[in-house]
Amino acid sequence: MNYGDSKQLNKYLLYKRIVEWNKDKLVLNDGTVLTLEMSENDCCAYAGGTFSNVELDAVITDVEVGEKHNVPDEDTIVNEVKVTLFHNQNPIALAEMTANAGNGGYYYSIGSFVVNGIHFPIVDA
Repeated sequence: MNYGDSKQLNKYLLYKRIVEWNKDKLVLNDGTVLTLEMSENDCCAYAGGTFSNVELDAVITDVEVGEKHNVPDEDTIVNEVKVTLFHNQNPIALAEMTANAGNGGYYYSIGSFVVNGIHFPIVDA
């Protein structure tokens, strides 16, 4: 798996416009496609997410990765993270990702932004 860091992610996203979107992807004005995918997992653990509240044609000036929050679950570990893309101080897109540690919390998963084949981990469980 090819992993990147926040500096690289900013290089791909900052000062570009979102020109197309659906719950599974964002397309930027330079053709960059941003998806939310499971980077790693074992057994029955999984990770994934969706985009929402997207404003088209606004320039991305900041990316804020929220704190990892545990979601109560009777059987396993579930964590979620919200990532907000901003134009100045205005939110222009929200990515909500969840990772699940599988049956009884014995396994693991990692959810990432994926840009040009590079995975940027956002949440794990």
